[in-house]
This record gives sequence, C-alpha cells and structure tokens, in this order.
Amino acid sequence: MRTSVFGPVAAVLLGVYLVGCGGGGDSSSPPPSSGNPPPVTPPVTPPVGTTVPPQATTAINLDDNHAVGVDHWGSGNTAEGASGDPVQGLNCEINMDETYHVHTHLSIFLNGEALAIPPEIGIVETRPGVNCFYSIHTHDKSGKIHVEAPAPGLFTLGQLFAIWGQNLSATDIAGLTGMPVTVYTTDDGVVSVATGDWHNIELASHREITIQVGTAITEIPNFTWSAH
Repeated sequence: MRTSVFGPVAAVLLGVYLVGCGGGGDSSSPPPSSGNPPPVTPPVTPPVGTTVPPQATTAINLDDNHAVGVDHWGSGNTAEGASGDPVQGLNCEINMDETYHVHTHLSIFLNGEALAIPPEIGIVETRPGVNCFYSIHTHDKSGKIHVEAPAPGLFTLGQLFAIWGQNLSATDIAGLTGMPVTVYTTDDGVVSVATGDWHNIELASHREITIQVGTAITEIPNFTWSAH
C-alpha cells in the first residue's frame, strides 16, 4: 500500500505562506498589548562584611504586652497610612474574624537603641467609639504584630508598613534615612539576614523581625509569648 506525502508537504507550505502573510489577518493591526509589567524591587544585598549577631540567650516574655523600646513615632497610622479603605487586599472590618490568629514580633533599632513600635497601627476610628481593624494591626508598644483573618494566608511586612503609612526600603525605614539598613529574621532561634524584597517577609507565627538602622547591634533580641 502506498502512502502519499502530498498532504504533509502541502500543510507545511501552507503554514509558511500564512506566517509570511500574517496569518491572513490585517497586517496593519498592532500586536496585542500585555499592559505595564508590575514594578520589580531589586533584592537587597547586605553590606560587605555583614556578620549575623547571635540571638540573646535570655528570652523576654511579652504576655503582659509591656512596652519595648523608646517612643519615636506617634500612635496609629500616619496621614499617608490606612484610613479605612482597602490596603493591598486587606479590608478594615468592624467585626474581626479571628479564625486565623498569629503574632509576629517587630523590632526597629536606631544606632543600637530599640524604638517602640506604635500602638493602634491598623486600627481606625470610623465614628466615635467604633473602630475597624485591618487583619494586620498592633494594640500596644510591645512590638507584637497581630494577624487576624478568616483563613490562613500570606500576610507580609510590606502590608504592615503600607497600613502604617511608612516607607520600607534600604534608604528609608519609617522616616529613618541616610544610614545603612540590615533586616534579620529569627525562626526557632535561627537568625538569618533577609536578602530578598523586604516587603515580602511573611508575618509568620512566632517569627521575630529585627530591623537595624545605623550602627550594628551586638545581639538579636529574643522574645517569647504564649499565644500563636
């Protein structure tokens, strides 16, 4: 039985012809637009010679929510921060669903001195005596960041700073500028230098995030608390 090759050859020639003619369409039509690509934040490279300080051997319990650090910023969100409207996919809810409820700790050091993380970040008064809450918020000056949501998800340091209304970059940490910055994350006692986009650092349960601005600190703080 003979097999004809005319069909495949014709198909190839026809394909070449159509490509050369633009597929039979209007050759004057512009190619479809893919839109503007999202901005890409370059990875942060630690300064040359950066060494990872050890974590403090003594853990400080924060179950009483006592203040950590000296006052530097005012309470709540800045004028550029959240005012009740959605922020990076997070709504401000009057009745919080706490099905998912974890805590991360944030420390910011300026030239070796701990600065208190403001209370009431992510809490907005909608009318006298009535507040709404973003899934990421603070209640006090302990540095504990509350994450409360209907379900587990990815909640990040970038979202916290956006709600707060502060910058988070290698040249500006919440208004602290002109000094070198290093960010550390601590999980289960293991300290690491954060080298990627700091906005993407997850606010994970019992994670400790330490931001060093200016002179280097000699040890990473060690905090503990009973809740997740």
